[in-house]
Amino acid sequence: MNEGPSAACYVGQVERDPAGAFWAVLYLGDQVVTKERVSSLRKGKRRVTDLVLSAADALAARPSRAAPAHLTRVVETKAPVSRHRRAPVAGVG
Repeated sequence: MNEGPSAACYVGQVERDPAGAFWAVLYLGDQVVTKERVSSLRKGKRRVTDLVLSAADALAARPSRAAPAHLTRVVETKAPVSRHRRAPVAGVG
């Protein structure tokens, strides 16, 4: 899957403004799509990951599964069997 140089893609990065504040920024090509302030570099990296993945999910051409999971589940029709057999209790006599 080789896309040409004109194909737009999402790019995210954490930026720091001159005042020292961190921003999680999502780009589509060279345009800013979203810019959110974050409290630390670590939280910014996590937020950028979320932004890029949610943007990619929103543009997905088709769902990854053909059917819901409950339709592909195997149902056991036999009654459950006890895992441990109990020894018969001897009568006191």
